[in-house]
Amino acid sequence: MDLAYTPEELAFRDEVRACVKAHLPPDIARKVLEHRRLEKSDYVRWQDILAKQGWLAGHWPAEHGGLGWTPVQSHLFDEETAAAGAPRLIPFGLNMVAPVIMAYGSAWQKEHYLARIRTNQDWWCQGYSEPDR
Repeated sequence: MDLAYTPEELAFRDEVRACVKAHLPPDIARKVLEHRRLEKSDYVRWQDILAKQGWLAGHWPAEHGGLGWTPVQSHLFDEETAAAGAPRLIPFGLNMVAPVIMAYGSAWQKEHYLARIRTNQDWWCQGYSEPDR
């Protein structure tokens, strides 16, 4: 198995690194790197920056508004953003709800909800209920 990155993957890594360096707010990076509590506004601000870049849902298939990143590109994105002190992306809409809508949603649901998740307009959460509690 060859674990070396291709020249295209290295170029993508450099692009992500440069973008994060240019756009990650220093106050957010400082909080992350110092393991301090992030506010919702910190996550929203960072995810808005990524949405404007088109990278909030880069791992989604192109037919659903993503960039169709390969698993390696997704890994490089995660690795570079983490190294720079960026907050992790909130997974509920991006990685939990969106794939279900992609697979089972109506055309209207796909058009409406996926666009709103991809542009950071809608936030989803997961609720739990415990019987007899």
